[in-house]
Amino acid sequence: MNDAIRISSPADILGFIPHSLGFVPRESFVFLTMRGKTLGATLRVDAPAFAEPAGFARSMVDYLALDTQATAVLLAIYTASTPALGQPRPFHDHVEAVIETLDIAGTPLQDAWLVTPSHWQNLLCDSDAGCCPPESLESITDGQLNAELVFRGSSYQKTPGTSYSPFAGPAEREEQIRHALPGVLGAELRPGRELWAEALTRDGWTDPQTTVELLACFQRPDLRDTLLCNVIDPELPDAEDSGNLLMGEGIAPDWIRVDRAQETARVVMDGAPEGYRAPLLTSIGWLAFLKGQSSVAGDHF
Repeated sequence: MNDAIRISSPADILGFIPHSLGFVPRESFVFLTMRGKTLGATLRVDAPAFAEPAGFARSMVDYLALDTQATAVLLAIYTASTPALGQPRPFHDHVEAVIETLDIAGTPLQDAWLVTPSHWQNLLCDSDAGCCPPESLESITDGQLNAELVFRGSSYQKTPGTSYSPFAGPAEREEQIRHALPGVLGAELRPGRELWAEALTRDGWTDPQTTVELLACFQRPDLRDTLLCNVIDPELPDAEDSGNLLMGEGIAPDWIRVDRAQETARVVMDGAPEGYRAPLLTSIGWLAFLKGQSSVAGDHF
């Protein structure tokens, strides 16, 4: 997603959030900074079940202040709690504290929405007056922006967390990996790099032999790190002196290639017995970290 995308409605913004985070939030506050008319950073935190409103608001504003170009803020609250007619909106005191603290900071809350399992609606207007009726979730998923992002190859999980199926491959898979390991450990990095580069051209599928060879490659730490670096810089011969790259500093990734690498790692994971999955989980998490999806990254580390 290197090209600019046009957001023209609240449904577009709500359609953007899962693509930005990598999953559909639950019981969450999601803040988005605005830089004039452009979206900036995305921050997701757990809904403040027990946090004191003023303290919660100060913490959020401190986080958002890290975006020094921000001129305003948007908020989406994801919760299964829906108020009865005439009752305060969910997290009323926290929202009021956030509004006040953002105003003081000079980055006012420009708009906010409530997203439930059944509908979404504006959070700042008086819903009892009938001026902001509930909208269907289909208006988000069927919207033009969501369709454009999917067309560009973006995807997200329906729920937070990892959900990889237990290994259901051939019983001899562990023996196959152990048999391949000596050749990988004794070889130069180039054959593994070439195998990984070729796998990334397959749009997310591998044959059993390639799966075994890649699993063996990812068990070798220096080769694993090099394969990760090659997602960003295919010509890099090794991971020496690549600390800045691995931290995501000073790089301009090809996000389509990053998405393809994540998908390939997931496919290889399906062919990995327990005990051989950790390097792949780390790789998927690191790629999520590069994309700014810290919650997804944390689930994998």
